[in-house]
Amino acid sequence: MARLLATLSPGALPMPFASVADVKNRLSEYLARARKTNRPIVVTRHGKPYALIQPLSEREAEDLIWSRLAERRLGEAWEGEDDALYDYL
Repeated sequence: MARLLATLSPGALPMPFASVADVKNRLSEYLARARKTNRPIVVTRHGKPYALIQPLSEREAEDLIWSRLAERRLGEAWEGEDDALYDYL
């Protein structure tokens, strides 16, 4: 397996990289590795960052769900408003 290592900042642990093709062939292994090490894996396509395999706890998943729900409801609440103050939603 070909693996590149990049350092984010001095003293930081290297972040693993893997190609889309390698991840496609061994997805379960990459998911297990991310979970076991609790570190993300950068998926590359043609040598450039393309996606991220990020371990996710149940709590974090719940936070994502509630955050998206709140964002959607806020957007619906301001739907049709002509005031430029609300354009950021």
